Amino acid sequence: MSPRILYGFHAVMVRLKTAPASVLEIHLDPERRDARMRQFTERVREANVKLVHSPGAQLDQWAGTSRHQGVLA
Repeated sequence: MSPRILYGFHAVMVRLKTAPASVLEIHLDPERRDARMRQFTERVREANVKLVHSPGAQLDQWAGTSRHQGVLA
């Protein structure tokens, strides 16, 4: 099975809750530092998933859109 890209807070969080072993790593836009991102980052760390800081432009390219909210798995 080839890797699939999920993006956005809701999609990534649902995958972490329902199939955490399927999430290889999560890329975050380091420019986004609001409360929602801090809470999300805390939950990802609790799930023991690798976190990678990636520029927003890179996330745009991988997601094929700029609507990723700074989160991509």
